[in-house]
Amino acid sequence: MGLLGDFTKGFVILTGVLWVFAIIGSILNGQVVFTLLLLIVFIIPLSMIALEYFKNRKKEKNKI
Repeated sequence: MGLLGDFTKGFVILTGVLWVFAIIGSILNGQVVFTLLLLIVFIIPLSMIALEYFKNRKKEKNKI
């Protein structure tokens, strides 16, 4: 993976970690509506990442 790929992967991981901390913080502060909004919005990119991961995994298995 090249430099741009490593940077992108790191950025996605950092964004995910910050999102989880925001969800935990909003739960601790008692902001239930904001927490639900964060969880619903977080599902969309997470499902897109999972879909791409499983697509690439199938392609790698077929190459072997």
